[in-house]
Amino acid sequence: MTTSHSSCNCIVLSSGPAGQVLACPECGTIHLHLSQLTLRLAPDRFSELSVIVAKAQRLLDEARTQLAAKAERPALH
Repeated sequence: MTTSHSSCNCIVLSSGPAGQVLACPECGTIHLHLSQLTLRLAPDRFSELSVIVAKAQRLLDEARTQLAAKAERPALH
């Protein structure tokens, strides 16, 4: 297990409106900052989380596409 240091000097890997993903070269921890929440994860756990989130996003995108297609079809009476 990777241990996080209180004085991590993180490198920003990605940043956006929802938060930031940072990496600490000293302790090897990935820091996921989301508003008032920070998760510190080992790199392999971050990868696993990324796969889960990507799968959920694909399913949401598919559902939105299906709903949009359904809304565009004229109702048959």
